[in-house]
Amino acid sequence: MQTTMNAPLIKSTPTKAYWSAIFSLFMGVTSLIAAEFIPVSLLTPIAQDLNITEGMAGQTVTVVGIFAVIASLTLSPLTKNMNRRFVLLSLSVLLLISNILVALAPNYATLLIGRSILGLCVGGFWSMASAVTLQLVPAKDVPRALSIVYAGVSVATIISLPLASYLGHIIGWRNVFFLSALLGLIALIWQFFSLPSLSVQEGSSFKNMFQLMKQNWVLMGIGATIFSYGGYHIFFTYLRPFLEHNLALQSNILATVLLVFGIANCLGTFIAGFLLGKLFRATMVTIHLMLLVLAILLYINNGNLTVNMILVILWGFIFGFIPVGWSTWITRTLADKAEMVGGLSVAAIQFSIGLAAATGGLIFDHFGTHGIFLCAALIFLFAIAFIKTSFSLFAKVTGKLA
Repeated sequence: MQTTMNAPLIKSTPTKAYWSAIFSLFMGVTSLIAAEFIPVSLLTPIAQDLNITEGMAGQTVTVVGIFAVIASLTLSPLTKNMNRRFVLLSLSVLLLISNILVALAPNYATLLIGRSILGLCVGGFWSMASAVTLQLVPAKDVPRALSIVYAGVSVATIISLPLASYLGHIIGWRNVFFLSALLGLIALIWQFFSLPSLSVQEGSSFKNMFQLMKQNWVLMGIGATIFSYGGYHIFFTYLRPFLEHNLALQSNILATVLLVFGIANCLGTFIAGFLLGKLFRATMVTIHLMLLVLAILLYINNGNLTVNMILVILWGFIFGFIPVGWSTWITRTLADKAEMVGGLSVAAIQFSIGLAAATGGLIFDHFGTHGIFLCAALIFLFAIAFIKTSFSLFAKVTGKLA
């Protein structure tokens, strides 16, 4: 395998599937997202050890989002002459450095530097994921391949919430990050031996990226992405307070529910690969309609514990479709510009998550979870409208269905 920095050596549409490479990307996604959200379950010990407030420790998640947006918008144009294999391996090396730097951090400044490096990895890796997948499997296998890659998000949710919290009590938060570094090292080695040379997509420039945004159906699709992720995360961000305070779950039951939530999310991701490949448009509309209905049911439910638990787990299951769905949208409609759209999409997602957390915080403080559920339902209503409009405009412009 060559790790050259220059020009493409394989076709954009392969005749065979590189499944080992796809699973190496799954491992990479798992490592990245686990590292991003591990601090969520370790805020207290991190704050105590570095003599900072929990609020300051919480900013270690925020800084990742900020640098992820920067990387997602700039990586493709800035590396337009580099072989994508080299870029991916470089990002995996940076992930390793980030985790080690955080694990050894003697002070808050070093901690933030390590997390900033992670943000560059997250934004860069995500922005390239769809474009790289197109070069690793034939067109018919793309939805399935994407579902495998994005299953890493679900597995990372399990690692970063209940597992990291449990291990943090036993071996300390620094050793948890060393384990995260080990996970990243496995991903790096796997990618080194499995990734073929990956071609550069032509036209990856800042000018072409902004030209793309002038197309109404693309703009509506990015808007739909923002509402889609926003509707989910406005509740997910406050899932733990809902389970702890509204449902009064004890810590052991809470950890179990979070674990089941992650498993359901993972299951949804795998099923998404099959449904989206056959019924893309119908599935995209249906899953957002289902999330809208779930939000309403959570709002009107009168505190029945069993019903609430089922609704929460269904929420996690259906969200498994969303990352795969929007990546499939890119590969079906803008395959030749997947890197640029991937960058725009990641920026939109990070913006959406941050806005949902901020908006959700204000609503939660004033109206509690009932206000969160109503807001989520309204957001999903907008998501459905934007999705249908984007698909309709795409068909009108291209004469094809998304």
